[in-house]
Amino acid sequence: MHTKISFSGKTWNFMRNNNETVTELARAVGVPELVSSILLNRGFSDVSEIKMLLDPKLKNTIPDPSLLLDMDKGVERLVGAIVNNEKIMILGDYDVDGVTATYLIVKYLSDIGYPPLYRLPNRFTDGYGISNGALNAAIENGVDLIVVVDTGTSCIDEIGRANQAGIDSVIIDHHSQVYDTLPDAVAIINPNRRDQVEIGCSHIKHLCAAGVVFIFLIALQRALRDRGFFNGGEVINDSSNAKHAPNLLDMTGVVAIGTMCDVMELKGINRAIVKYAILNNRYPLGIKRLLQALNIRKISSADDLGFFVGPAMNAAGRLGDPAMAMKLLLAATDDEAESIALKLVSMNSKRKMIEKRMVNDAVAMVKAEQLSRNPGICVYGDGWHEGVIGIVAGRLKDKFNKPSFVISFGEDGIGKGSARSVPGIHLGELLATAKNEGLLVSGGGHSQAGGFTITKDQIAGFSDFINSTVSTDYVPTLDIDYIITPMSDLTQISRDMSVIEPFGRGIEKPLIYMERVKIEWTKKICSGAHLMLWISGEYSPKKVKAMIFHCSVKRNILEPIEQNFGDMFDVVGYINVHEQYGQSFFVEDVRTS
Repeated sequence: MHTKISFSGKTWNFMRNNNETVTELARAVGVPELVSSILLNRGFSDVSEIKMLLDPKLKNTIPDPSLLLDMDKGVERLVGAIVNNEKIMILGDYDVDGVTATYLIVKYLSDIGYPPLYRLPNRFTDGYGISNGALNAAIENGVDLIVVVDTGTSCIDEIGRANQAGIDSVIIDHHSQVYDTLPDAVAIINPNRRDQVEIGCSHIKHLCAAGVVFIFLIALQRALRDRGFFNGGEVINDSSNAKHAPNLLDMTGVVAIGTMCDVMELKGINRAIVKYAILNNRYPLGIKRLLQALNIRKISSADDLGFFVGPAMNAAGRLGDPAMAMKLLLAATDDEAESIALKLVSMNSKRKMIEKRMVNDAVAMVKAEQLSRNPGICVYGDGWHEGVIGIVAGRLKDKFNKPSFVISFGEDGIGKGSARSVPGIHLGELLATAKNEGLLVSGGGHSQAGGFTITKDQIAGFSDFINSTVSTDYVPTLDIDYIITPMSDLTQISRDMSVIEPFGRGIEKPLIYMERVKIEWTKKICSGAHLMLWISGEYSPKKVKAMIFHCSVKRNILEPIEQNFGDMFDVVGYINVHEQYGQSFFVEDVRTS
């Protein structure tokens, strides 16, 4: 039965562990055997490592900031700017990680009495990186120091222009170093510099920009405290102006949002921050009002950050000005926070409608041109909404199990592209190579996500490059952790698995297999975007509410269900407990029994 092809075309791999090994590990760690089996499936067998994974502590995972290259130089430059009352501008990025990273440093400096200028780029007019508009604003405002967050590592020319204008720069980034040469900045604090080594068990190379800024602020606060800043010492001339040191733990909630929305691996410091944030509920007023607008009582899981808070915040940058998300985080009154939160939720609803239309257009193009036969999917259109192309690329990647590239061309013939990848295909390296070969105007990114600029004349060559470069060895597989039996109690299984939370990249949710279930009833929800269904089988409880998300790219699953309604199916998915949906089974794939 394990070799049948599923409706999505994926292979189902039933993971097996030695029973004695599972039992021994369960006893050593003090967890149910289901949990020890899942941990073994994720590659964890060391008892001490597992104990740290299950109970991550900030004090055990936050590294000495000075071990990051250029950290002390960057901190010293900012301390000097504070001491000399220089004009500081923070330059961020338009996605959630860029906004949260910008907020953290703006908030900190404002709290200690030195509010900086800040600027977030407009996705449509400025593009990614340090824009000419940002540099012009810095020059016009007489800025002495720019602190660049969530970008900058590849901005050699832009930092050069800042230097020519007499503006110093400190870069706090996490993107991979693409070029052999780094910008001529005062400091480049980036755990993914080629010459930066890992630090113990911190997993700093998986930090998002907000996470790197958080470590920077730890170092900055240490330096300021050493200088007597917080007790009227040498930095402040008038001791009556003594400051109170901000509580950096109050920032963990925002760091967690950036971490989950940038899909960072939940290991080391990332895991400690996200778990601490979920347990301690330290969020700005704006996030609390956004939760109310989303009908969420409180953040209870990592999913709440990645699937609800993040998309609503991201809607600002996708459809307009990311400053709205920044203003939400900085909101000081209930009325202001509530007003912005409601606008963001409305914008996110509009984003979903645009996304649905674009996904349908893109899927139609793939089918009409038989692009699914290629190793990679590359689609483009005139006037497609630039703010949504990344989401569409992700949907295509999920549907066709191939790296996907989505391009929106403007009236000037310049295309803005976004890409999403499958395991084993490093998009950042691929796009950088294409750029170096003259197939792109610009390009770069992470291993699994990237962005690029392209002309229409380059499309054919870029498509050929993708199809000749991308490996065809990738076999889409679902690794199944647990098989439901007639003796299984789904509620108890969910309770046992919660020990491993938070789930996310690197610690993915356990996949559960349910054999011979009957679909009793279905109902489309959220304007047809998702499907709710009740399934029944030989387990407890006898009937379970299930969900299939993003119907627009899952017709290959939905159509066979509709055609064979009343038959018995095998399903694979996740048990999920959420305030909005209760206990549900999130269906990932289906096949006939």
